[in-house]
Amino acid sequence: MNAIRSCPASPSVPLYEQEPLSALTGGTLRPGGLELTRELLGFCRLPPGARVLDIGCGPGHSLALMADEFALDASGLDPSAFMLDKAALRAPAATLHQGTAAALPCADAAFDAVLCECALSLTDNPQASLKEMHRVLRPGGSLLLTDIYCKHSQRPQLPPLKSCIAQALPLETITSGLHQAGFSLALLRDRSDLLKQLAGQIIFSHGSLEQFWSLFMDTTAARTTACALATAPLGYYALIADKGAFHG
Repeated sequence: MNAIRSCPASPSVPLYEQEPLSALTGGTLRPGGLELTRELLGFCRLPPGARVLDIGCGPGHSLALMADEFALDASGLDPSAFMLDKAALRAPAATLHQGTAAALPCADAAFDAVLCECALSLTDNPQASLKEMHRVLRPGGSLLLTDIYCKHSQRPQLPPLKSCIAQALPLETITSGLHQAGFSLALLRDRSDLLKQLAGQIIFSHGSLEQFWSLFMDTTAARTTACALATAPLGYYALIADKGAFHG
């Protein structure tokens, strides 16, 4: 693996690869952090040794959690070599793949569960990604999914920056897409409180949302982004969806 590289704050670099966000979230890069991951894994009650694929594994915090606390056989996938370098150090036992959710380099029915935390909204084709998640799950397997959602069809108008916020989907689109892919919804919780908590952390750490966004863009764009997000109808969800025992 390559050595870990520093990542400059730049609009050309995805938000999830930039150090200010990593520092703010304790490295997990998402609202709720590992506590929400534990909550979902606890609900599923996967047995030790169960095979789990973490899509958008980032620097490997959830991979390490699954191996160390739940004794799961964890694999990770991420499009970023930079993130996979970090994941290899944090979760050395994990099998790592570089690739995208819409074309998983994995066999059919290879996993007992798929974990995808704040990553579906980053994919270029969310519906194709859900179908791929369904394909690699064994019959009866579970998808554990968390992400930002938009409370109506109009997304916030933001400067160019690859992030969950800029690409958030309506919750109805997500649940409909799950059914179209062959999943049955087992659990759906609105965790918008975690999004508000993260916004509070940003203000506490940086003084204002505008100051935080100025780390990634010029002052005018930062002000526009902060104003747009202050009134944006965004929420955060956590769900579990099952692949039926007789689905292909």
